[in-house]
Amino acid sequence: MERFLVSAATGTMNSLPGKLGTILNNEYKLLKGVRDDIKFLKRELEAMAAFLVRVADMEEPNPQSQLHADDVRELSYDIEDKIDKFMLLVNHESSSQSESFKELLNKCMKKIADINTRHKIAKDVKDIKSQVKELAERHARYKIGESSKPRNEKVDPRLCAVFKDTTELVGIDAPRDDLVKLLTDEKGESAYQLKVVSIVGTGGLGKTTLARQVYNKIGANFDCRAFVPISRSPDMSKILSSIFSQLRNQDQYHAGAGDPTLLIEQIRKFLENKRRYFQPAHGLYIDILVFDHN
Repeated sequence: MERFLVSAATGTMNSLPGKLGTILNNEYKLLKGVRDDIKFLKRELEAMAAFLVRVADMEEPNPQSQLHADDVRELSYDIEDKIDKFMLLVNHESSSQSESFKELLNKCMKKIADINTRHKIAKDVKDIKSQVKELAERHARYKIGESSKPRNEKVDPRLCAVFKDTTELVGIDAPRDDLVKLLTDEKGESAYQLKVVSIVGTGGLGKTTLARQVYNKIGANFDCRAFVPISRSPDMSKILSSIFSQLRNQDQYHAGAGDPTLLIEQIRKFLENKRRYFQPAHGLYIDILVFDHN
């Protein structure tokens, strides 16, 4: 499935660098400078394929990136046609060279055809190179820096579930109590053993709401606790900062620097200091995971 998604995102672009590599490895004689042009194109097409995969991984790519991705895919089909045509020419001329001894009268004609083929390939390579450069330059002219962020960030729909009024919840008590029992039952287990419960289902079933109710039910029994909704495109700095601020029970702004490595180290040190004061009944480490099942 993952291979299919990558293939759909890149179109024919993924196969083109390999085809150019085949031409480079062929012993067919190219005109001066053409081999270097093909090497340049191979690197450019590899970068374009990587760009298409990156855009496909974005939850909501900005319009400029999406437009450039569409242009790259469209260009890839034109490039593929030209590459396939002069690959046929290269293979035909290469095989003909071994048979030219049988047809001495046609030797001169084949040499002329060979020269014409080289010029044809050189022209096609120049055309492709020009198209690739033009596309790259156009994208660079209107490119918005990757560090820039949208003016208004969309609110994660999970937040609505997190702060939903308990009076609106119907039939949640039974599944909540079942999860609480799974998490707090210590029979035959160490008091310090990590417990993980996964809530899986399609979007909109109330998984996040259920997880929040479980958290509210047993959270007071723990000296250190945090509840963090995570989107499909998570920002690790924000997630770690939120965890650290909840553990310390202070504003997120003062929780620590935005460097994920530093935040992880701060969280680790903070929990180490607290661990020795946990009572066995309060020493469970619980992780509730919520998954959308499509």
